[in-house]
Amino acid sequence: MAKNALVIGGSGFIGMHTLRALKRDRRYVKVVSVDIAEPFERIDGFDYVIHDCRKPLPTTLANTDTEIYNLPALRTFPGHPDDEYFETNYGTSERIVELAEAVGSKTIIFTSTMSVYATGDDPKTEDSPIDPGNAYGASKVRGEALHKQWLARSSDRRLVICRPAVIFGYRDNGNFTRLANALRARYFVFVGRRNTIKSAGYVTDLADTFLFALDKFNETGTREILYNFAYPERLSIERIVNAFCDVGGYHRPRMVLPPWFLASVALPFEALNAIGLKNPIHRKRLTKLYESTNIVPKWLEHNHFPFRTDIESALTEWRRESPSGRFI
Repeated sequence: MAKNALVIGGSGFIGMHTLRALKRDRRYVKVVSVDIAEPFERIDGFDYVIHDCRKPLPTTLANTDTEIYNLPALRTFPGHPDDEYFETNYGTSERIVELAEAVGSKTIIFTSTMSVYATGDDPKTEDSPIDPGNAYGASKVRGEALHKQWLARSSDRRLVICRPAVIFGYRDNGNFTRLANALRARYFVFVGRRNTIKSAGYVTDLADTFLFALDKFNETGTREILYNFAYPERLSIERIVNAFCDVGGYHRPRMVLPPWFLASVALPFEALNAIGLKNPIHRKRLTKLYESTNIVPKWLEHNHFPFRTDIESALTEWRRESPSGRFI
């Protein structure tokens, strides 16, 4: 049966790479991208619609043969008031579920987050307790519950929920881009220790898992698939830093500073942020550098998902695509 795809959040970082994956895969006869912002790139043959997805979505965007990708997220934490995470992350999910109900769409792919779990050195599988430590994670927990309620209302519906760890790649502008900038400028230091686990994965592998999960529906007959996404390798912050230095040609940092010292240094930078002089330094962001996020992709490993990259090959590919090799 011919299928269509509606990619909500197609102009974002994950959205752009998801559209690229759909272009490579060619399983859909029609692909529509919807986002509040103009796309960075447009793929020939795909349709692009500019729309604030926190507002009701036109029913003309989808029909019963449409598979809906729910990708938008206000993901930078810290950076926004708590209510904005719920307004964007949960509010958009409400509009998407309303659209699916209205037109009879039977499949939704929802990107949640590893932040639904507590931080810590202990490994987190899909069976681990839900314990979000911030508004971003809490907004995604509510989004997951909303989608599961939608699934339960009809026996012919299918739901994919993906909980990604830190995602990096071209047009990232997130944690890994900030790390690359710090290494390039030689101001990066380890916070507290070097062996903090920082689970991560390349954005093109992430996009491929969406299609992999959809294919598993046909093989297993299940109606719901929930999985963590990260490399199977438990990446330490030192391992990630060394990979960046090897690929980018940066000087390897050695210094380890105590968290309390860096927290005191961050205070004046937070004051500058408060008066509108934006900078990336914040105590909560520094805290994240010595809190482990040990995410285990148990479902992907069990089902033998073929990761195309590892940390070095992914960084090499990202650097090659970025202007001047600057990991943007």
